Amino acid sequence: MNHLQERLARSIQDLQTSRSRRELVRRQAVGARGFEELHAEVTGGVLALRMVLDARYDVIDLSLLASREVLWSVQLLPAPRLGAGGAAGGAVAYVAEIDLCALAGVWNARPDVVDVAGDGAVAAGTLRLTVRIRSRADQVQKRALAVEFQTEDGTYPNGRQFMAMVNGGVVDADAEVLSHVPLGRCGLTVLGRLDGVGGGAALVAPYVNRNGYLALAVGREARPTISLGVDSIDTTNAVLCLRGRAYTGFDKVASSRFQLIGRRSGNVLEGPSSFGALRDATARNFGRGRYLWEAVLDFATVDWDQLDTEDNYDLWVELLLEGREEPVSIRVAKTPYVVRATTRAGHLIRGGEVLVLNPYYTFKRKATSLLIERFSLKSFTMMRESGRVGRALAKRGNKPIWIIGELPYKAQDNGLYFFRYVREHHPEIDAYYVINQGSPELDNLRGLGHVVFHHSEEHFRLALLADRFIGTHHPDYLYPTRMPEFRSKATGYRVFLQHGVMGTKWMVPNYGKRSTSFETDLFCVSSEREKEYIVGDFGYSPREVVVTGLPRFDSLLAGDVDLKPRQLLVIPTWRDWLQTDAAFGESEYLRLWSDFLNHPRLLRLAETENVEVVFCLHPNMQGFTSYFEHAPARIVRQGETDVQFLMKQSAAMVTDYSSVGFDFSFLGRPVHYLQFDRGRFLGKAGSHLDLDSELPGPVALDLAALFDQLEATVRRGFAMEPEYRERSDRFIVAKDLNHSKRVFEAVAALQVTASPVEKIAKTEFAERLLGRLRRSKRYFSVMKAMQRGLQKLPMDSRLMVFESGLGKQYADSPRYIYEELVRRGDARKKVWIYDGPRHFADPNTTVVKRLSPQYFWVMGRAKYWVSNQSFPYYMTRRKRGVYLQTWHGTPLKRMLHDIGEIQGRDPGYVERVERATAQWTHLLSPSPYATAAMRSSYGYTGPVLELGYPRNDPLVADSAGEKASQVRRGLGIAPGQRVVLYAPTFRDNASNGRGRFGFEMPFDLAGFTQRFGDDTVLLLRMHVLVQAGLEIPPECRGKVIDVSGYPEIQELYLASDVLITDYSSVFFDYALLRRPIVFYAYDLEVYRDELRGFYLDYAQEMPGPIVESEDALFAALQGALDGDLQDGGRREEFLARFAPRDDGSASARVVEALFESS
Repeated sequence: MNHLQERLARSIQDLQTSRSRRELVRRQAVGARGFEELHAEVTGGVLALRMVLDARYDVIDLSLLASREVLWSVQLLPAPRLGAGGAAGGAVAYVAEIDLCALAGVWNARPDVVDVAGDGAVAAGTLRLTVRIRSRADQVQKRALAVEFQTEDGTYPNGRQFMAMVNGGVVDADAEVLSHVPLGRCGLTVLGRLDGVGGGAALVAPYVNRNGYLALAVGREARPTISLGVDSIDTTNAVLCLRGRAYTGFDKVASSRFQLIGRRSGNVLEGPSSFGALRDATARNFGRGRYLWEAVLDFATVDWDQLDTEDNYDLWVELLLEGREEPVSIRVAKTPYVVRATTRAGHLIRGGEVLVLNPYYTFKRKATSLLIERFSLKSFTMMRESGRVGRALAKRGNKPIWIIGELPYKAQDNGLYFFRYVREHHPEIDAYYVINQGSPELDNLRGLGHVVFHHSEEHFRLALLADRFIGTHHPDYLYPTRMPEFRSKATGYRVFLQHGVMGTKWMVPNYGKRSTSFETDLFCVSSEREKEYIVGDFGYSPREVVVTGLPRFDSLLAGDVDLKPRQLLVIPTWRDWLQTDAAFGESEYLRLWSDFLNHPRLLRLAETENVEVVFCLHPNMQGFTSYFEHAPARIVRQGETDVQFLMKQSAAMVTDYSSVGFDFSFLGRPVHYLQFDRGRFLGKAGSHLDLDSELPGPVALDLAALFDQLEATVRRGFAMEPEYRERSDRFIVAKDLNHSKRVFEAVAALQVTASPVEKIAKTEFAERLLGRLRRSKRYFSVMKAMQRGLQKLPMDSRLMVFESGLGKQYADSPRYIYEELVRRGDARKKVWIYDGPRHFADPNTTVVKRLSPQYFWVMGRAKYWVSNQSFPYYMTRRKRGVYLQTWHGTPLKRMLHDIGEIQGRDPGYVERVERATAQWTHLLSPSPYATAAMRSSYGYTGPVLELGYPRNDPLVADSAGEKASQVRRGLGIAPGQRVVLYAPTFRDNASNGRGRFGFEMPFDLAGFTQRFGDDTVLLLRMHVLVQAGLEIPPECRGKVIDVSGYPEIQELYLASDVLITDYSSVFFDYALLRRPIVFYAYDLEVYRDELRGFYLDYAQEMPGPIVESEDALFAALQGALDGDLQDGGRREEFLARFAPRDDGSASARVVEALFESS
């Protein structure tokens, strides 16, 4: 390690040490409230405990809880004080012993024990150790797992629930109660060996859980919780050395070894590693292990001929833990930015060759991996000695050099077709194709010439002189080495041809402008539609994205292959979580596709309609082809035939998310999508597209729906439906043979003009610098000052800002006002405040994150503000600005000035709301009733637009039925299933003090599913102010779905058959559907008389039955589902009073009244 790296590594470790100390102080402050010390060790099958507790506690005993039930109690005996480290004044020491073998017997004799802790689901077979303490009700600790006070359902509440009952007046604050406080999170924790006792169902093993509390695993092994922090990586002289900190939970490290494992080959390279215990840090971190670790692998001792330089090596540390027989392997991941930014490639010269170690990092987990390169010393020297002037002189008078390629072993995609085009039509360009010398696809390049082998001396020479690097993947695949030194000397522009139409899956981390693992100067796309989201979502400027089509389309559309009129091509894409035989063999992927290939309905199509099935796995999953070899279909193996050839000869296709679906649709032939695992495949980020309305074929979520669609296609004679033909046409620039020509013209004309500032602004460094600024204490004062300063600049009269749900939603009335403006062709600039990924087709719309610097900028400049909730109270609109407050529902519960005593809010809440309200220039209202309530509650005296709620336009639109079916499909709800939507409001007395509110489900989800069966689905939609943490029992999943994060509640209304609510305003909107509504008011007296109260007579004016118990709820719901709740006349009276203008045209009226006249 050189001097600079040593200093940097020491600085990082010093910084980490300082952070760790601060974290320890914070943890002690949080965790040591009365629990001073804990010593634990297993000896002879007995868990011996010694603890030091605050003398003010009235300690009863030590109890073991299964859920909130006391399974066993142990006497706590006072112990003598120890020396200087013993119990201090005001603290008492206790000892206790637990016979683990006897405990196992008690556990197994109680099969009815529920294995769920009161503060959330834990692993089955878990006992929590708690100290039973007697205290006043108002002194119960919130972390208590159970308080011995029976609720109506006969269970004990936890500490948070109990304190809510105390604060709500349900329990007398002076009452004496017993609470069970978990044992752990002590100021000092010393753990001896915690070996388990027994085996199988009789196994009992102590451990410290992730929250720092002592627990017992019964009938199971406690899983290790180990992570590796990386402080430095060094590769000097090809000696790979890693240092960092390790966190091992309750486990102790006995031994370790360092491993590099080839991702493709499985080759393993091993080196030594060491773990040094940080005993003091461990003791003060609740007993959870802290270590300094180091791992080394010297490549001077490795046989270079055994290295697979075409493989990627992942870094692992294998640990043997005390008391465990099987080793645990941990991936080196989450590598900090400062380490990634300062680690360099290392090399070693041996004879006439050079071995290079290139660390790199996966884009999701930032896991450390290694590329090992081996090439001649002459090539290495050429790169080292190459200078800008020398390269310029070498290029003088010569043809431009273009290097073209795909993945190192590939020559069958856009790279091949573009290379062939350039070689055949443009002799003025020196085009070279780069490929591995041993590639099986080398024959595809025969007769074209100018083939260059990867890592060859010729490759180095040409790459240093190249004007363009044109590839289907990362440009690194076209370089002769991944060394950053080479990258700094390669001056050629980079062109991304792509390897398929982008969009089905969110790919910004892979190919976005800010991606740390991808760079390009020109991004080729297939259509204006694709360009929209490559610019809008990926962050490229319009000049960096060019609509050309893909070179392979020239061959695809050539019409040179005879069609097999009954051939069905089945070609699913790969899954990144299925990399091993063990994972694949147990996967839903294998089960579903096997079921499809062997399904009686497919066999019937083959027998009666002569359908020929061809099945082809993605190249990344070709290793699993043998799993399908007995299927009644033709199974295509890699290299057997060209995929494009199969597409050109097939009459129909079945895929899932693969971009080949777009290619196939361009042939004007039907494509079907089976997306049984859509949620997992797309992840939280989702798609750049609305899959159900934009993919060029019908989407099925199960086999039954797929076969219905497929059989319809066969009946049509394999004709593509007009709707899907139109969708397909949106994703291709032209169905001609000039795609390569357009690419060539764009590449030849390419000029990169980005300034150094622009380049820096797009880097991870700039992003992290901005993040550091955002976390600064001075951030908001600086931003407020900037916003005030912007008031002195001219107002941008053509700039509009839209926000919904505090920047968390693209929904509600602001959405539909915006969409009406776009529908009318409004060309003014529009900004959506939105914190997640969001694409807009309108070229005049951009997305800005709430409270970012850009947010303050646009808020300070814009003429128009549109919100359904509230902009920050300190924001001041322009004097001639327009602020339309659309609000987010017709008021039922009293608000602000109409509430006698506001609960759950801090003292400054009212003043902040009044300041924010003073900025409104216009208020949108659906009715005179709502107008009166809003004026009364907020003291608003300005103009009111009683034009109806734009957000309700979709509920009465002609397309409502089609949208409902689409939403149901997206949620995985089968045709024919009944859907119940539960949408309650929050409770002011359940505040967490941070602007969020807790919520406990007021009815049993398991009981619901048992009562209504598999043909009924319950959707749970929590209020936006309710904190996350809704738990759905495993047995209810699929039948109960949490849709709290679903962006638009109006779409959930359409998808549901019945609404259950309480005091939320959602029923005013839902009534427009003329469907049943059940009001579950289980805490009506408290809510009406103590929390909020209502503007209406709740008992008399609700458009549906009011119930106050679970039994009554289920009975009313059954009636609603059976069609017994019909009261058309009363409902129409209700709508006439509360929604007189919600006729589907509210958005148009608002735009005409405010945005076309101001």
